[in-house]
Amino acid sequence: MKKVIFIGNGDMYRSKFAEAYFNNLGKLECLFMLNTHGLGRYPSSRYPAAYSTNIELSNPVELNEFSKQVCESYLVYGNDCYSKEHTNITDEDFSHCDIIVVVSEKEQKDFMIKNYEKYADKMQFWNIKKVSGDEKVKKKIAAKIKNKVKELYENVTKKK
Repeated sequence: MKKVIFIGNGDMYRSKFAEAYFNNLGKLECLFMLNTHGLGRYPSSRYPAAYSTNIELSNPVELNEFSKQVCESYLVYGNDCYSKEHTNITDEDFSHCDIIVVVSEKEQKDFMIKNYEKYADKMQFWNIKKVSGDEKVKKKIAAKIKNKVKELYENVTKKK
């Protein structure tokens, strides 16, 4: 099973949103497999899993309203992404994962390369802006995250 880690700042819940959506895609795949192959063959190890962590948290973070709305929408899929505690990244986080997705290249690339250069070959940098602006802008950011996650999921699960 491939393991993906999403890295965020711990302030906008972009990485939590990406994690929840990625894992939901995997659940849907597993449900499809269970439905088509019967209960005797559980395919969970064939599908990737994701989790998220954050760069640096010196203070606890309050959810902004958009983050609450985004995460609440994922309760439908069983992913209560905003109730999980934020954790800071460690070297151990990277040693066992296959792909490291850094959600904001602009905000995080320098830090990641400086502190975790030995894992640079596993890193992908996305350009997901901070979540601010009117509702239209926020929906556009959420849609961009979903599209990037779908693309990643398809690449990770592609048969070779």
